[in-house]
Amino acid sequence: MTISASDVKLLKSQRLTDENDGGGRATGQAVTDGEVNNLFPDISRLDRTLGRISLRKAFAGVLTENADAYLGAHCILTQAPTDPRVSVVLFNSGSQTDTRANAQSAIENYVVPATAAQFELLGNQLAGQRAITCVQREEHTIPEIGQVYRLVWGTNSQYVRLTSVDWTVENFIYEYSNGQYLTLPRRRLQLGISSPLLTYYPGGTVTPGGTAALNTSGEAKSTIQATQVADAAKYYGISKAAAPLAEGDLTVRVESVYAPLVPSTTKETALLDQLGGYSKREYRTVGPARNNVALSFASVTGGQSRAFLGTGVKPGTLVLTINGGVYSDDSRGELRFTSGSNTFTKATVDYATGEINAYKASVFTGAASANYTPATAVSGNSVSGAIGITLSSRGYVYTLNLAEAKPRPGTLTISYMALGKWQEISDPGNGELTGQGSGSITFGTGSVSITLQALPDVGSSLVFNYISDRESAYNQQSGSAVTAEIRVRHTLPHEGIKPGSLSATYVVGGAIKTFTDNGQGTISGDATGTIIYASGKIDVKLSSTPDSGTSIKYDYQQGTNQSSILSPNPDSSGLVTGTVPGAPLQPGTVEASWSVIQRNPVPSTANSTTYETNKVIDRTAVDNGAGGWVGYSGTIDYNTGAFTLRVENSYTYQEYRYEVERSRWDLAAISSN
Repeated sequence: MTISASDVKLLKSQRLTDENDGGGRATGQAVTDGEVNNLFPDISRLDRTLGRISLRKAFAGVLTENADAYLGAHCILTQAPTDPRVSVVLFNSGSQTDTRANAQSAIENYVVPATAAQFELLGNQLAGQRAITCVQREEHTIPEIGQVYRLVWGTNSQYVRLTSVDWTVENFIYEYSNGQYLTLPRRRLQLGISSPLLTYYPGGTVTPGGTAALNTSGEAKSTIQATQVADAAKYYGISKAAAPLAEGDLTVRVESVYAPLVPSTTKETALLDQLGGYSKREYRTVGPARNNVALSFASVTGGQSRAFLGTGVKPGTLVLTINGGVYSDDSRGELRFTSGSNTFTKATVDYATGEINAYKASVFTGAASANYTPATAVSGNSVSGAIGITLSSRGYVYTLNLAEAKPRPGTLTISYMALGKWQEISDPGNGELTGQGSGSITFGTGSVSITLQALPDVGSSLVFNYISDRESAYNQQSGSAVTAEIRVRHTLPHEGIKPGSLSATYVVGGAIKTFTDNGQGTISGDATGTIIYASGKIDVKLSSTPDSGTSIKYDYQQGTNQSSILSPNPDSSGLVTGTVPGAPLQPGTVEASWSVIQRNPVPSTANSTTYETNKVIDRTAVDNGAGGWVGYSGTIDYNTGAFTLRVENSYTYQEYRYEVERSRWDLAAISSN
């Protein structure tokens, strides 16, 4: 007896629920055709608001009493949900016995761990947190909302999706030796995640190379891995045709080949004052090669030792001789053993800071030497371009011809969008492309070969940018170092300082430094500057930097201070004349203060007019101890108190004029013969 269409049934699984054990084996119970909620429950108002994913397992089977061979079957969606907020897809898990938990894992495995992320955990992150705190270098790429990362600590791991990204640039203080400190500018990241942490993940503190290997409790820090699209699962859905179909067509165009798998939201973040090419940095030589530079390695923790070169390092130039072995850097921050005794399991160099870390079973402390070329990390003019992704150009392999402006090593970055997420491939400087893809670059010719790890989205672009290898873009200057000036502005707790009584001291290298006033407002000695006796204001430049943790100590005598309010009227030239009470006056102790009003027109383009406003400016003048004023014209007689002082001067301001330009039409008669 022939198998009829009515014999082909959709069979229920053991458990039609959204619990972890939902699914299971097939049953002999058929799904009733045309019955509401025969597989899925109703959609509640809460689900419509917050979103929900429901998984149901069903089997195709033939329910008939004959033994005819069934030659095959297929399953398709013939009608899409009428609710635009509901979507349905089919997929085959390949198992007769798996449960919902297994199916969920298969869905979530569209991403797999890839390279280490460009940021690390900052401090310990506790179970239940819905945000994690991280730290990264300023030149590294800021993570984006929607990206998925994997946290790993020992046997524990968890995938997290970013829902928010907030960051600030802060200075972290790092002590690399007893009483020796470095200031490290780093970007602190506050990353919101879609689900809470399931367990505890320890993080380190900031170091020049990233974060410390151990946290404050001695636990090994967690690692963060970026993910890449695996593109392993196949889903079957339904989409409306975007263009009419005709008999004989070999291609069809639909509205979209994508369907949502899990509920998601979109958040837009405004980015202000971003510098183009800011994250692209290269290392420029800043001096001749240095040979036999003496280093002293100190213990950090466990088997880790550390030393500093004192300057940045040009990648590929460092040769380190340590403990009987010779190591050379590979242009990617790793030191590779080349000759002698190989007693270290690992050695790294931070090209920006010159920090060298060496690791071995037992800690090494002692002398070493290095040969290298000093360099500094700089940003250059960025060259960028894009290749549009269409149905005809979509693929895994692309090539670039950058011969007209060859890239400088270590600056090329290629970005592409796959499944709505940006992926990135970069050149670390050795001609190999790494990241969410692979490839190579020939710096001599500018030829680039790229292999993507996932198909780029149609309608997007493959974007590349780099710094051109043009020496004329840089201007290197050399000269002697400029000594930093330490300027101190301080107001003494008392007014009316007795001229000639000030004496101040500070400590430099354990030695006492002293400066004094000369009785006429001038300070000299181990600092130069001025003092206003009436108000007690001091402005000095120290000859040396004081020791950390010390202070400047002031010793002085307080004299009699008298203040008076005068109301002289300036003449047509802005000069006022008056007498200071209390004569005779001590030279260098007279201070005069007044305010002037200046015109400040404010234009308005809305109604083509100008608003008249004024601004008040405070002025102060002190006598120079010789019968004149510092910075102002006038005189003062210390015996009688009589003085002249120019308090008003000419100044410039802007005037605004509005003109209306009207069009004019000229009419002319045209005659013809």
